[in-house]
Amino acid sequence: MEKHTAARILGRLAVVTGAAFALVALFRAALPANQTTVALAFLMLVLLTASRWRLVYAVYASVLCTLLYNFFFLPPIGKLTIQDPQNWVALAAFLCAAVLVSHLATRESEHAEISEQRRREVERLYDFSQQLLLTDDLRSLARTTPSAAAATFGFRAVALYVRDEDAVYYSDPRNELLPAVELKLAANQGDVAVIQRDGCRVIPLSLGMRSPGALAVTDGGYSAEIYEAIGSLIAIALERAAALERSSRLEASRENERLRSALLDSVTHDLRTPLTAIRAAATTLVSQPDLPDPARRELAVVVDEESARLDRLIGQAVEMAQLDAEAIRIDAKPQGVRELIETTLEQMRPLLRGRVVSVEAAEGLPKAPMDRALMRRVLRHLIENAAKYSPADSPITVRAARDDYRLLVAVADRGPGIDVSEQPFVFDKFFRGSKQKSQVTGTGMGLAIAKAIVEAHGGGIELKSHAGEGSEFIFWVPLAVMSAQPSRPKS
Repeated sequence: MEKHTAARILGRLAVVTGAAFALVALFRAALPANQTTVALAFLMLVLLTASRWRLVYAVYASVLCTLLYNFFFLPPIGKLTIQDPQNWVALAAFLCAAVLVSHLATRESEHAEISEQRRREVERLYDFSQQLLLTDDLRSLARTTPSAAAATFGFRAVALYVRDEDAVYYSDPRNELLPAVELKLAANQGDVAVIQRDGCRVIPLSLGMRSPGALAVTDGGYSAEIYEAIGSLIAIALERAAALERSSRLEASRENERLRSALLDSVTHDLRTPLTAIRAAATTLVSQPDLPDPARRELAVVVDEESARLDRLIGQAVEMAQLDAEAIRIDAKPQGVRELIETTLEQMRPLLRGRVVSVEAAEGLPKAPMDRALMRRVLRHLIENAAKYSPADSPITVRAARDDYRLLVAVADRGPGIDVSEQPFVFDKFFRGSKQKSQVTGTGMGLAIAKAIVEAHGGGIELKSHAGEGSEFIFWVPLAVMSAQPSRPKS
C-alpha cells in the first residue's frame, strides 16, 4: 500500500512538472507570447492542479510555475533574479494568487468529496430502511437485521439485542463482538449516545421513552450521526414489528370472539329449530294417546328427520372444532374417484329424495391418494349444498377428470347462483349469503370444512357461479403420493 501511495505521489508531481515545462517550451519556441499571457497560462495550470488533486500539489505547481516564469520570461532571462522592481510585485501577486486559488479549489474539492460521502451514506441508510420494511414479523426482522446492516454498511460484524425477544442475534455467529449482558446493559441506558468499546461501537436503541434493544457494530469509519441514524432506523423497525404483532394478536382475539359469537348464534338458532319440532311431536304423542295411526306415523317421521338433522348439525360443529384444533389426521391411500362418488350418493339417497344426480367420470381415471372418509365428507357437503340451493326438479351434475398432475372433481347445480360480491367469502366460516339466510337453514360451516379437508390433502377448491345459471364447485387433489403424516388443514 505504501509503495502504491509513493508511486502515485511521484506520478502526480511528474505530471505537474511535465505540464509546466511543456508550457515553457510552447511559449518559448512554438508560440511566443507576452508576460501576461504566460502568467495566465501558468495560473490555469495551477487551477487545474488544485481542482484535480490536493493543496500540496497545487502549492508545488504554484512554486514551480513561479520559478519557471521568473527564469524564462522575466528579465534577465535565464537567471532567477529580477531587474525591474515592478516585476517583483507581479511575481508576488502571481504566487499569492496561485496559492490562494489552489487553497480555495482544494477546499471546494474537499467539500464536494464530503457531500459525495454524505450522499452515499444517505443512499445506504435509505437502502437499509427499505430492507427493514420488507419484514413485519419481529423474530424474522431481528434475525435478518444484523446481516442486512453488515452487508449495507460494510461492517465486519453486527450484534443486535432485542428486548421483546430477550435474545441476541449476530451477522456472524463466530464473532459475538460483546457479551449479551453488556448489550442488555446498553439497552437499559437512558441516553442514546454511541459508545466506543473494544474496537466496536455500541448503539443503544431508543424510541421515545422505550428502548427496544441495543446494537453493536465494528467500526466502519462513519460519523457518530450515521451510527445514531442506523440505531434509530432499527429501533423504529423493531417497534413497528412489535406493534404489528400486538395488533395482530388483538385482531385475532377479536376475530375469535366474533367467531365464537357467530357460532353460538348460528348453532343456537339451528339447534332450536329441530329441537322445537321434536319436542312438539313428542308432546303431541304423549298428550294424545288416542291419536290415529297415520298421524302418529307422521309425527314419528318428523322426530326421525329432525333428529337426523340435529345429528348433522352437531357433527358439523364437532368437525369444525377438530379442524381448528388440528386434530384431523390425513390417512391418504389410493382411491378410485368414481367409486367414491357412487358410495357417497348411495349414503345420501334419503337426503336427496329422488333428486336426479348425474355422474360424468371418464374411464381409466387414475387413483389419487385421498383419505376416503374425509373426501366423502367433502362430496357430501358440496352435493348437499347443491340440493339445498337449487330447485327440487333440477338435476345435479358430478364430474371427474384429470390434468397433468391433478384429479379434479366438480359439483354443479342449476340454482340462482351466488352474487359476485359474496363469492370471495363463501369459504369463510359461518358465512351465508344474504338471500340464503332467509330461504334455507344452515350453519355456514360446510364449505369451510370442505376447503380445510381439501387443502389438508395438498389440493384446492374454487367456485364458478353466474347469476341465474347456477354454481359449480371444483376441487382438486394431487395425483402424486402424499406422505402419511399429521397435517393441519388450512381454514
